[in-house]
Amino acid sequence: MKYFRKMIEHFIPVNDAEWAHACEMFEVKRVKKGTRVHCAGDVFGEIWFIKSGLARSYLTDINGKDHTWQLYFRGKSKHGLNHFMDDSVSFYEKTGSMLNFEVLEDSVFYVTSLETLDKFIMQEKKWETLARIWLHNTYYSSTYKRVLSLMSETAAERYTRLLDEYPLILKQVKSYHIASYLGVAPQTLSKLKK
Repeated sequence: MKYFRKMIEHFIPVNDAEWAHACEMFEVKRVKKGTRVHCAGDVFGEIWFIKSGLARSYLTDINGKDHTWQLYFRGKSKHGLNHFMDDSVSFYEKTGSMLNFEVLEDSVFYVTSLETLDKFIMQEKKWETLARIWLHNTYYSSTYKRVLSLMSETAAERYTRLLDEYPLILKQVKSYHIASYLGVAPQTLSKLKK
């Protein structure tokens, strides 16, 4: 959790007692490769902070084809947007998630319920401030940019953007997941790599 404390302290000061209290709400979960930790159709009620490993969220279209929505890993990234996974739309709207969440290699997570996290955030103004910053940086900003990118950029431009934002992604994620994330066929990704 030291890594997350360091991330948090970029935005708000946290003393040792506050940090200890924050850590109490999380459980460490070790998850094996290939495990689906959440199935589409169920309400998503947790938040998973990645300590180590690799995961993805994806939806399956009516033809049975998977489309990767997001990749999650504790790697070097320009924005640090992929360190935790949840589907807060599903949670707050009390509707079944459209996403499946799958672990792609043996991984370790810090997990708590979104309900517990909400109660914690409401205890003090600085935690609310942090939540607003992370909501903007992680959800609004990244989703906004991703959708606009898919609508307006060529496959080559999306690939270049991905490498700029996540320089080590090709070493961490299998090509077919990257192709799905970019919205291109695996053959197109092979051409882009060349």
